[in-house]
Amino acid sequence: MWRISDDFWDRWELLLPQFKRLHDWTPYRTAGAWPDADMLPLGIVEFDRPIRFTRDEQITLMTLWSIARSPLIHGGDLTRTDPFTLSLLTNDEVLAVNQDSAHNHQMFRTDDGLIAWVADAADGRSKYLAVFDTRDADAAAGSRPIPVELAALGLQGQVQVRDLWSHTQLKPVSGTFKPQVAPHGARLFRLTPKTESSASKP
Repeated sequence: MWRISDDFWDRWELLLPQFKRLHDWTPYRTAGAWPDADMLPLGIVEFDRPIRFTRDEQITLMTLWSIARSPLIHGGDLTRTDPFTLSLLTNDEVLAVNQDSAHNHQMFRTDDGLIAWVADAADGRSKYLAVFDTRDADAAAGSRPIPVELAALGLQGQVQVRDLWSHTQLKPVSGTFKPQVAPHGARLFRLTPKTESSASKP
């Protein structure tokens, strides 16, 4: 693995550039080779203080590191891990994206701060999709949809949607998927084409 940045700490102005760095290292991300975006400053960190990231920013951090397959190295005090931090570090569906996906890459990045990453799941059929809204929260009017054309992911017809952070099965979608994302926030999904047998079920 390769460190791709200076020391990373819990400030948004340090997190935002990691999107480009991880994108730039995509050609070198292969089996057995990982761009290392540095530690995960979560929970209680240096000098016995809680982290500065908001909860949305913490989810963004874990989502980006996972979809980009950066090594997950916790940089906090494990003896005082709070329930929310523990939920970030132990979500098995999110960890599977980091540990068992392939062809991870940025799908698009718009001029106004909407970003999408995609990867292949291990089953050979499903896709992982991460969407981010990197607008400054104080300048935003709230959550907004991030449209993703499913055909651009190679998905046709109805697609089953699994929200990995909430462990929730959402309504199937087709055509364009438009998840709502909060400023400085992220969402992570597993998209699976519906089979004929599953499509016939009520």
